[in-house]
Amino acid sequence: MTITRHDGRNQICCDACPASYPNTYADEDWSVMIADARAAGWIIRKAAPKDDAGGTSDLFGRPPRIAGKAARDEPFTHTCPACARPAEGGRLL
Repeated sequence: MTITRHDGRNQICCDACPASYPNTYADEDWSVMIADARAAGWIIRKAAPKDDAGGTSDLFGRPPRIAGKAARDEPFTHTCPACARPAEGGRLL
């Protein structure tokens, strides 16, 4: 989960590491939260659709769902400024 909610407050969390944007926002301040995080260097972008296991969704569509709830895909990815920048100083090996 990249947007966490606790006691009616929302917080943005990085998809690549355990970092989170330090401020929390109420539900009605959703657009303010996104704007503040982007101004602080966070990258928030629309996620690419996940491919199915067989890799044939572009040819035959999605396989039928047999039972249970389908997992909800997160439509956006959230990356913190530290993960967005390449490591300085070159490679380790």
